[in-house]
Formats: sequence, C-alpha cells, structure tokens
Amino acid sequence: MATILLVEDDDTIRELTAMILEGEGHDVHAAANGDAAETWLQTQTPAVLFTDLRMPGTLSGRDLAERHRDIPVLVTSGEAREQHDWLTPGMEYLSKPYDRKTLIAALARVMG
Repeated sequence: MATILLVEDDDTIRELTAMILEGEGHDVHAAANGDAAETWLQTQTPAVLFTDLRMPGTLSGRDLAERHRDIPVLVTSGEAREQHDWLTPGMEYLSKPYDRKTLIAALARVMG
C-alpha cells in the first residue's frame, strides 16, 4: 500500500506498531530517533512520516514534522493534543497509548 517512516525510540512500541502497519500491507521503515530518520529522509520519501515527539538525539519529532511538511505527518505523544498548537493542516495527532483501530483510523485520515 504505502511506505511509512516510523520514528519511535521505544523499542517495544516501534516493533508492535511496525507489525500492525505491515499487517495492513504497508512497507515500514523504522528509525529509533530523529537523527536516523533524517538520514533516511535525505534519500527516500515516504507516503507518511509517523513520529513520536520526544526522543533522544538532536532532532525531535517536532523538528522532523516541521522540516518535512511536504509529507503527510502523523505525530504521536502521551501529551494532550492541545499542547501542540504548532500542528498544521496535513498533520494528524495520535495520543498514546493507542490501539490498532485508532492507529489505522489516524493513518487513514492523514493519508486522505
């Protein structure tokens, strides 16, 4: 279906989310932090950038989202959506914890 760049520093969440997305037929490239994702983005363009906000390294999920506004962005965090007034049209917010159903619905919204 689509190539999704999944950026998540929590190994368990990253692996489970990748399994769900792959189970839905998506090609998933997983990165453990913003720096690794940015390196991948220099040569590849996913259909969706799905990123956690708070991660170790020099680039946060917000940094990635703001740098790559030309790509549909799905942002996730354990914080309330209202704390992220910087989100722009073309970006979707998914609160943690999320389940398969809410993940798939959020992905469908961001993909249009």
